[in-house]
Amino acid sequence: MKKILVPTDFSTHSKTGIRFAIQLATQAPCELIFYHANAKTPINAWTDDNYNDLKDTENAMLKNKLWKFVMAIYKQAGHSAGKVDWMIDNGTEVDTAIIEYAQKIHADFICMGTRGGGTISKLLGTNASKLMTSSPVPVMVVPYTYRTKPMENILYASDMQNIGIELRAVLQFAGPFKAKIGVYHYDYLLDYAEEKSKLNQVAIRHHFENVVFNFRKLNAERSLLAHLQTDIKKSNPSLIVMFTKQDRNWFERLFLSSKTAALGFDTKTPMLVFRK
Repeated sequence: MKKILVPTDFSTHSKTGIRFAIQLATQAPCELIFYHANAKTPINAWTDDNYNDLKDTENAMLKNKLWKFVMAIYKQAGHSAGKVDWMIDNGTEVDTAIIEYAQKIHADFICMGTRGGGTISKLLGTNASKLMTSSPVPVMVVPYTYRTKPMENILYASDMQNIGIELRAVLQFAGPFKAKIGVYHYDYLLDYAEEKSKLNQVAIRHHFENVVFNFRKLNAERSLLAHLQTDIKKSNPSLIVMFTKQDRNWFERLFLSSKTAALGFDTKTPMLVFRK
């Protein structure tokens, strides 16, 4: 059973992450831990005992609020809660608190909703963008415009550098859902027979049922993100998967280059980001 940490700040946009996690749990065994970080800072004039008493009282109220918030979404979705848990945490840095708690409970994934569409700051919001660029735990982000549907097909955008290790991780995720995987790789040298032959050999070595490799010529006049957007629209995946070199700011380069800042990213499809 996979364990998924589902943070929420009780906002409307955070509901999409909860709905997506619930959908996953209806298709395959998943334990969902619904989580809220109470980021209030203690007042120095208070004693530790007074502050802790207030914190415990406030956390109990927040836990009840969290339960009501999530159960209302279950009711709307027409599903009953399976194996679930509730957690109110404390920390001034929300993204750090989420990562630390995910590691503490050995969560397999973090799943959260996003603010909206357009450029990266509007798409993700501060906490989600920080998580995607720093979390050692894989992060699923779900756009606020997402409409719930079964997990059926996955678009995995790959640089082919660590295809063996990465594809196994994607297969492990997709397996319980019996989801098909489309591997997409974009290359400037695809017109060269030697390069194309090398890629085809890699595809043959990593042949699995329900996995299809798609090699695309990368046009220098279009950004990688623009190429990716085209294939997202054509294949209409249930999920986009990427592996990021977080220490090299790969994610920021992809989304914040001059050619892509105005373009923004797909605002309908959830995305799963693994750390390389």
